Amino acid sequence: MTYQNVERMSISLPPDIARYIKDYQQAHNLESRSEAFVKAIQALREQELAEQYAALASENDPDRTLFLEGNTDGLEPSDGSEWL
Repeated sequence: MTYQNVERMSISLPPDIARYIKDYQQAHNLESRSEAFVKAIQALREQELAEQYAALASENDPDRTLFLEGNTDGLEPSDGSEWL
């Protein structure tokens, strides 16, 4: 996975998390650890978006909760396990 525009970051990880990222990269044939991090952050963003939609629906209008049940605005329902 190659990106045209990137922002470089330097992060510090506990050894067990760093080992997991490396193992995940190898197990899923990813080009880089960066690609594994991108997948993880995308999953977190999708989960947060779905949670925010649900919270907005229940806070503003209880009837909207019924509307949003099963509708994730194009996102597949997920518990995030496919990114682990």
